[in-house]
Amino acid sequence: MRFFSYSAFFGASFIKLVHGVDPFALPHGYHYLASRALGIVWKPCADDSPYECGRFEVPLDYQNDTTGKASLAVARLRATQPPKLGTLFLNPGGPGESGVEMILKRGKGIMDTAGGKYDVVSWDPRGVERSTPQIGCFQTGTQESKFWNNTIPHTGIEARGNFTDPSDLAAFYDQVPQVDFLLKEIGKQCISMSPNTLQYVGTAAAVRDMLSLSDYLEGPNKPVNFWGFSYGTVIGIYFVNMFPDRVGRVVLDGVVDPEIWANRPAHELWNRTIDSADQTFEGFVSACAAAGPSSCAIAPKNPTPASVKQSILQLIDRAYDYRKSVGPAAQLNSADVRHLLYNGLYIPARWPNLARDLKNMSNYLDNPQTSRPPKKRSLARPRTRIHWGHASNEIPGSEVSADRSNANQNNDPPRNDYTFQSITCADAADPANVTTKAVFDSLVDSARTVSPVFGELWGDAGFYCHKWPARAVERFTGPFNKTLSNKILVIGNEADPSTPFSSAKIVADALGDSAVLIKQEGFGHVSLAIISDCTLGALTAYFLNNTLPSAEKRCGSNQVLFPSTIKSKLAVRAAGAEIFNSPWPVPELN
Repeated sequence: MRFFSYSAFFGASFIKLVHGVDPFALPHGYHYLASRALGIVWKPCADDSPYECGRFEVPLDYQNDTTGKASLAVARLRATQPPKLGTLFLNPGGPGESGVEMILKRGKGIMDTAGGKYDVVSWDPRGVERSTPQIGCFQTGTQESKFWNNTIPHTGIEARGNFTDPSDLAAFYDQVPQVDFLLKEIGKQCISMSPNTLQYVGTAAAVRDMLSLSDYLEGPNKPVNFWGFSYGTVIGIYFVNMFPDRVGRVVLDGVVDPEIWANRPAHELWNRTIDSADQTFEGFVSACAAAGPSSCAIAPKNPTPASVKQSILQLIDRAYDYRKSVGPAAQLNSADVRHLLYNGLYIPARWPNLARDLKNMSNYLDNPQTSRPPKKRSLARPRTRIHWGHASNEIPGSEVSADRSNANQNNDPPRNDYTFQSITCADAADPANVTTKAVFDSLVDSARTVSPVFGELWGDAGFYCHKWPARAVERFTGPFNKTLSNKILVIGNEADPSTPFSSAKIVADALGDSAVLIKQEGFGHVSLAIISDCTLGALTAYFLNNTLPSAEKRCGSNQVLFPSTIKSKLAVRAAGAEIFNSPWPVPELN
């Protein structure tokens, strides 16, 4: 899910101009109503690069060719080991993450996992990064900042505990009219800035675009191979159920429940999203306590899991008190701490960084008059810029973050592209009886019954959908239990803060004999967030030989947490698991 953005693991852009030429430049005179170009003109993504980049044009509406075309940015890394077994398509999630960036940063590792026998290919879906149509809602950052200034979508929800103070609860509900107005107005803004666009994004369109790419690259009606992460599993689930006879080797990794995604009011997904977040948090505090303050900066002296947890909860309360006393000028609030903590749980190898950033926040609150102010987060979808692996640039308290808190004063471009909301809401059901008050009610319920630590976070795109002005021209709503032409692999982590294992189990059970499920022990978001030789071995066997475990399988992890101490390894291997050399090194800690 996009609440956490993946550029961390998949990495920041390193596309460079080839002799001054942008490999994704639209052709001179491009117009979306002009005839579609056929095929892809591949160019090196950078000088001396094995990666190839290009554009591929598809219909905006596959049922109505007169509506025009979209232009997709595509990247490819060719297979290195003959014989080639086909093309493996990838999607990193979001919605709204760049498939091109994923290929450029992690294409080699994924190719190695697949035995080097596939071209690995991904694309920026419609509205994302370099693809068209583009989605924008504001001309400038100044305009955007004024629109959201000091409102819940901008500053987050301020409450002690899980709405334990009645005055916090009353203040929260007092903001319903303001947020209701803003959610209606942001839709108008986006329609105004991106006319004739919002109805042409969405998952069904992404599936058809992938099949069009496959038909071009591999030939018509060939089996399609796909590995989707997080929201990318929605693309995968839609694909195998829309086109069950074209299923090749498909992996769903960090699974989203498609029934809630497609058929329930969009805000209801949040309860499922955070179902295992507190369990992941408990894993963090346990590992931190085992490591001690020399390796885990937020740990007190002689730490226990309970004392580490208490120190973090006290930090949230201290930030709340600081915001209460200072008012809107406060450089830190409790929502910032919760966002940092939630985002930081995604990648266990970076938990030492998370502990350090929490300690930086604590140090700031010790003396806010003289300490360096923490960094401000981005609107509505705080991003760790560790995106599965890269360093934070919007995390409050992070020493490595880029200070963008004053950028809007210089009329810079807006911080947010709104593809997160646009794609989520394009897919969403649109019941007429959902109100902003109902969304607020659901957040209170999340905090009180699902996750006392993370339930009151504002950041999920589903909170916008009841006021969003568009739905996709094609919405797929199931069923999600088709019999497939080839068995697929479904993977869920035991404690995933964003896509709980229960969702993977639901999807695998619905597909019956057409799916095999792996439960990966450990923490973090999607299987590649931690190292598991067992899981990697199962993936390689599937991609090379189309062989899968005969039944649901448990895989241990050999990930080291807080690596300077042997006590913090907290890693087990599944009984009898094969050992494979991992192409996925532990992410760098600095």
